[in-house]
Amino acid sequence: MANPSYSTAIHYKAPAKVNLYLGVHRGRDERGYHPVDSIMAAIDYCDIVSVAPAPKLTLACEPSVGCIDVSNTCWRAAIALAKLFDFAPNYAITVQKHIPFQAGLGGSSSDAAATILALCDFEHIDKTDPRVMQAARSVGADVPFFLHGEPSYWDGAGNRFSESFAQTLASLEHAPIVLIKPACVGVSTPAAYAAFDEKPTAAAAFAEALEAFRSGDLRRAVKQFSNNLGEVACRLSPEIQQSLSWLRGQQGVLASLVTGSGSSSFALCDSHEAARDIALRAHECSLHSRATKFIMHGPQRISQTKAHTKGHYLVG
Repeated sequence: MANPSYSTAIHYKAPAKVNLYLGVHRGRDERGYHPVDSIMAAIDYCDIVSVAPAPKLTLACEPSVGCIDVSNTCWRAAIALAKLFDFAPNYAITVQKHIPFQAGLGGSSSDAAATILALCDFEHIDKTDPRVMQAARSVGADVPFFLHGEPSYWDGAGNRFSESFAQTLASLEHAPIVLIKPACVGVSTPAAYAAFDEKPTAAAAFAEALEAFRSGDLRRAVKQFSNNLGEVACRLSPEIQQSLSWLRGQQGVLASLVTGSGSSSFALCDSHEAARDIALRAHECSLHSRATKFIMHGPQRISQTKAHTKGHYLVG
């Protein structure tokens, strides 16, 4: 599939994220969101979002994720930003998908953030304008995090910035991480939250975790990695629990956790070699896997040449 205006497009790498801490609490707000405490960090595993002027708004995904046009986060981001800044969203959006769907890695939210940034470039919109973040919040809870990009704490529905850990977690930059995911297993976020409502699981003590993340001591912080929604994902899919248990037993793992509502788990490793070895062993066990690293930013604009680079989530 080729975009006829590809040579005039603006391209962004849209990274995935992991939750270092996720505490979901009972109750819902007027939009149906639960109150949460979330500490997230971006990782170097990216979709490519390309945006080009066009006669009307269009959207294509490579490969298709079965969510095109009005329900897609990129489409909704374009409509939201255009409404707030009063311009016609006549653009062709193409997403090269590498981040898996229903994996807890925030791929669709990052794609939406990249779309917003590309449209800001075309429309000469100041990216610090509060309406840009307003558009992001209207699309999804994690989209504002990707506009911010640094390791940080988000509260409210997970879409309200509270505190940056860019300084205290500076040593996290380029730290090795491995992702694993059971093959053909996905968990929808609404399904995970519905299961949480049926049988809530208490979040780990957040004050203790917050102090650890503020300390600047990464080894202290990793002891506070926690995700009570991940426990729900493990109830919904025994394969997620099995893959997490397998990951925790691997040599070189400093801490491991389900990210978001699953189905991916991640491990912070003591070396890049350990992360690569775990990824290969996971593949041998029929698990999808990828060794990568933490980064300290959200979507970034790239050249046309780099935008043509293909890749896959996994070994296998």
